[in-house]
Amino acid sequence: MKEQDIASELIDIRLQFGLDFVGIATAIAADGQKEIRWKYVAGNRNNRYQKIVLQVGKGIAGIVWRTARPMISEDLKTERVAPLQEYPIALTENLASIIAVPIMSEGAVIGVMLGGYRKVTQIKTSMPTDFQAIADKMQQSLLAVKE
Repeated sequence: MKEQDIASELIDIRLQFGLDFVGIATAIAADGQKEIRWKYVAGNRNNRYQKIVLQVGKGIAGIVWRTARPMISEDLKTERVAPLQEYPIALTENLASIIAVPIMSEGAVIGVMLGGYRKVTQIKTSMPTDFQAIADKMQQSLLAVKE
């Protein structure tokens, strides 16, 4: 499995769910701390996502990483627990509605998959389950690239 394969899988996921943006954040160890970065994306408007560096517990990916639970918001402008500046990927990509789920391996988070819409969009009731199922499949892809 190559990084290009993951990128093409994300394009398929984006089309399957009608998303404007989809990305996977992974962690790298830096100075004894985990840094979370958006490594694979599809539907991005620019390359500023590459400069986003999060700590566990910060930003959308960091919160999902820490809690190992999905984060869903149909309107980030009104449904959020922190200022919009705390969600740099949403600002950079101008996302209004998001769904983010953990990618798990052996009980630990190894990545976060985020799907987003640039217009306020109602998230269908089946989407969290379907999106998590796709994220679970992406686990093998992520582990294959790391080897």
